[in-house]
Amino acid sequence: MGSGNGPLDGLYRLRSGRSRRASSYDRNGGNADRIVVAPGQTAVLADIRGSGVIRHIWCTIACKDPMIRRNAVLRMYWDGEAEPSVLAPLGDFFGQGWGEAYNFVSLPVCAAPLHGRALNCYFPMPFADGARITVENESGEPINSLYFYIDYEELDAPPAEAGRFHA
Repeated sequence: MGSGNGPLDGLYRLRSGRSRRASSYDRNGGNADRIVVAPGQTAVLADIRGSGVIRHIWCTIACKDPMIRRNAVLRMYWDGEAEPSVLAPLGDFFGQGWGEAYNFVSLPVCAAPLHGRALNCYFPMPFADGARITVENESGEPINSLYFYIDYEELDAPPAEAGRFHA
């Protein structure tokens, strides 16, 4: 038997971090678990303090603009930086180019089911001193519903060899 280098090889390892989630839950306790992003507005999806690793991002979006996947811009900032390490149209980041919605599956990102409406990212994204994730609506139409969650682990410190994710 080989030593194994598959994507599930480390699954059995216990992690020392604390699991957390930032999400679009209804802050009033109702069932409106989404945010609305007006044209020209920037919404903060996560503003995480301390050290950690983002493990999973999921979102789905509803807007009358057929090009919203190109007109919604995703930004991610690590460790208090002024300029984003990630600056990409929302659809492009999740593997849907040209502003189109379609199914797409790869190990780190996927868009599925029906017409690729659920966007998922599994790239681990470590940070030592905070993480901030935003979406800007550059469309002339409001984003009527942006549902999301961002799963992350709080850590005392990231591993010394941990780089920062850029896109």
